[in-house]
Amino acid sequence: MAVTEDPWLTWPEEAPEQGRPRRPERPERWYHRRELHLLVGVAVAVLTVLFAGQRATAGARATLDERLVQAGAGADAALVDIEAEQLSEVRDVAFSQGVAQALAKHDGPALNALVTPIQADMESPMLDVVEPDGTVLLAVRSKGAPAPVASRKGLRALKQSLSTAHGPRGGRLSEIVIYRSGPTLLTISPLVLKGKPVGAVLAMTPLADVLGRISQEVGVDLTAYDAIGDPIATTASFNPKAVGSSTAQALMGGAAIVTRYVYADHREKLGRLIVDHQPDAVLGVSLEDDSNVVGRMVSIYVTVGLLCTVLILGTFWARVILRRGRWM
Repeated sequence: MAVTEDPWLTWPEEAPEQGRPRRPERPERWYHRRELHLLVGVAVAVLTVLFAGQRATAGARATLDERLVQAGAGADAALVDIEAEQLSEVRDVAFSQGVAQALAKHDGPALNALVTPIQADMESPMLDVVEPDGTVLLAVRSKGAPAPVASRKGLRALKQSLSTAHGPRGGRLSEIVIYRSGPTLLTISPLVLKGKPVGAVLAMTPLADVLGRISQEVGVDLTAYDAIGDPIATTASFNPKAVGSSTAQALMGGAAIVTRYVYADHREKLGRLIVDHQPDAVLGVSLEDDSNVVGRMVSIYVTVGLLCTVLILGTFWARVILRRGRWM
């Protein structure tokens, strides 16, 4: 029986060379080079990290700006509440029976007996009862408040209150005044006897205390600047730099909110401080700007994510190459 070879079980012999020249190998095209692909991948990764960091920084800063604007509005609203408290206090004194009579008679002990119990239930730490010429006949102080003075002569609010005692607001008004003891939120009401003003009652709170109370409510640092841009009271732990006088005047005139860095990385929004429905000073609302930290953290997270992705894909690619090598 003849044995025949199975053509499927034999390897074909190599064809003899025919003497023809071999085709030249095609040169590798530039866009097929691995170095180029690696460079493009690195460039895309770097741009991705930078873009993610910048977007995160911008988002965090926008959130901070929105918080500062809302805090500024909340500060003005809280100041209105403090004004209302002081207005209620001076009205209680002004409408108490016997206060105006005692003032007209220059009877200090009688005033003390009438006014001190009222002031004990008040929020404002300072209360003065003054005569028309500014002489302080009675001064009541809470613990820790600035010391009393003998005269309020020259106080513009006193003159205005007495001259408008019969006006639509009864001579009652609020404003920020600068005493030797410091800037103070003042609310004043005339004391009228038989249709004639015989003096006035002043409820006062140091502006630093006012800002400190409001700062706790809105959760930001507050600074008040006068009409020429100098800081007059602040709750910040640093000394705020002054605002330009032209900027301060523009803000009090109704200009748009100004943004600046008041100290190091503390971002501040500047607007108007409204007292008695009128701009009385410039209000600065500030917080530490951590948006750069947020941007760096996001950049780090994106970088780690890209490296992990490359590592995972490289592992799968290596497994595929090894598996193919076993079957070849």
